[in-house]
Amino acid sequence: MLPTLLLKIMAVLVLLVSSSLFRSVLAKPIPEHHQISHDDENDDSDIGEPLTEEEFNSDISVLPEDEEDESGHFIPWGRPRPKPLDCDTNRRKNILKSRELWPNAKIPYIISVSYNQKQRKIIAFGMKAFHNKTCVRFVRRTTEKNYIIIKKTGEGCWSDIGMTGLRQTVSLDDKCILSESPGIVMHELLHVLGFYHEHQRPDRDKYVSINLDNIDPKNRDYFEKVKIWDFRVVRFAYDYGSVMHYPADAFAKNTSTPVIVPLRGKPIIGNRRHFSPLDLMKLKHLYCKSNNSTLDFKSKGNFPPDGISTKFRL
Repeated sequence: MLPTLLLKIMAVLVLLVSSSLFRSVLAKPIPEHHQISHDDENDDSDIGEPLTEEEFNSDISVLPEDEEDESGHFIPWGRPRPKPLDCDTNRRKNILKSRELWPNAKIPYIISVSYNQKQRKIIAFGMKAFHNKTCVRFVRRTTEKNYIIIKKTGEGCWSDIGMTGLRQTVSLDDKCILSESPGIVMHELLHVLGFYHEHQRPDRDKYVSINLDNIDPKNRDYFEKVKIWDFRVVRFAYDYGSVMHYPADAFAKNTSTPVIVPLRGKPIIGNRRHFSPLDLMKLKHLYCKSNNSTLDFKSKGNFPPDGISTKFRL
């Protein structure tokens, strides 16, 4: 009789322990995605008001073309964690897939409350450059599942490439938001739309040389070439004037010696003011439908000075 009673007690204890463990497992939800830069969607304490129409229409002081901009100064390009590639971007892939493009060229956003009025105007200025020149629109987020949060992370200027899904961070710290260099904001938003750095193209060695000896080894992956270039933009010429091109002294140990040296002519690199013509052509090609499927222009200025007429069939 006693052994039977003991067996029943042991069986009850086993059931109690099993039930407790089962409830414990259920109480720990498994993340739906493991994208490395997904923000904590439950933490909305830092969210500010959307940019206003007045802020979008406000003007900021941008230096004239013949004056020095921030290209020659330190810009804190950063990234949230060490990566094998992608520099101030945060992706492991080298090819942008269709599902990583933003549907209807609309990017829902929310913005941190930590930005002052001047900074908000500069961010709005960068967004409006897309609105004025392309079909791309940054819109206040309402209930959209996929959207960006613009915030200060303390880790510099960085963004994911393309639409990664759910909430993704665009890091714009104080030194990334400069009235004389609104192109920094545009640079990071171009990453959001799916664009890589121009100086990381696989064909870049025909257009620039990289002085790795003048770069700290921990920063050399900022200059690695992508193995395969996105087939949707490979047809476009190398663009020295792109807002996606790093300046000559980026990450230089000795700033008196250039890290990036153009091999064709003497173009200015490190544009941080506005889109280049090719930046706009690539954006429109990727997102904006056009009745004109052939683009014809002559290379000049900051384009490779081949002096030939080049046609791009879209």
